[in-house]
Amino acid sequence: MNAPRPGPDAPVLVLGATGLLGTRLVPAMAARWDTVTHARSGGALRTADLADPAATARMLDEVRPSLVVNLAALTSVDLCEYEPQKAYLANVKAVENVAAWMGSRDTGCHLIHISTDQVYDGPGPHAEDGVTLVNIYGFSKYAGELAALRAGATVLRTNFFGRSARPGRESFSDWLARSLRAGTPIQVFDDVLFSPLGLETLVSVILRVAAARPPGVFNLGTADGLSKADFAFAFAAALGIARPAMARAASAGSSLLRAKRPSDMRMDSRRIERVLGIRLPGLREEIESTAKEYRDVP
Repeated sequence: MNAPRPGPDAPVLVLGATGLLGTRLVPAMAARWDTVTHARSGGALRTADLADPAATARMLDEVRPSLVVNLAALTSVDLCEYEPQKAYLANVKAVENVAAWMGSRDTGCHLIHISTDQVYDGPGPHAEDGVTLVNIYGFSKYAGELAALRAGATVLRTNFFGRSARPGRESFSDWLARSLRAGTPIQVFDDVLFSPLGLETLVSVILRVAAARPPGVFNLGTADGLSKADFAFAFAAALGIARPAMARAASAGSSLLRAKRPSDMRMDSRRIERVLGIRLPGLREEIESTAKEYRDVP
């Protein structure tokens, strides 16, 4: 990696540092840069309600970061559908407050904003300009992107899986591994396609983005994709479990989920590959690599 930009008096600030991605990203960032962590309610060096403009500005004035990595979000798709005001405050207003601080201070601070693949629907893979919004979560995340871009941010649209480092919080693959090993009946959607990265790969790319700081919107996913059902069966095979009889393919369209789910979130990530000079792996490659985390630690 290139020499990092942040100096000893200009730390990196990670917002939402205690979530699934934050608990894997922060140790990697802290090994390279002076890193300050934020959470809304404990478990981090700083606490602040990002939906409160004054509280956000006060924290940022105290830290004076050279780089902000925003992982803070309300990610429950169904909760966003039930409570759009909460979605707005967490996914839009919070970003607006960070961007407003950056615009009012001459600090040279850069923002990396983590967004979602749920801004896409319809036949993929999708380029960055192919946005189609089908639920409140996707709408709120897209509005947050627009706020971040006004501050010259790097916006990364992504999805991920891998072993959770946060006690009491399961990732999608944690749930799959536990259910598959226990023989618990589960339904996995065969009509929802996606291209998520393993957490290890995602963290490594974010570190490169932190050094390069390219402005604009970038897809960040695997070079191909699978349905969630095929993902589950491939993950089971990688864990050494024969095609599990208790895992049943089902349709998201016939489910009782509150919010509509996009049918195809696969992303075309060639833009970030060109900018960073990297090659992103295929999804089956990521499944096999990530499954080692579960084979090594039951």
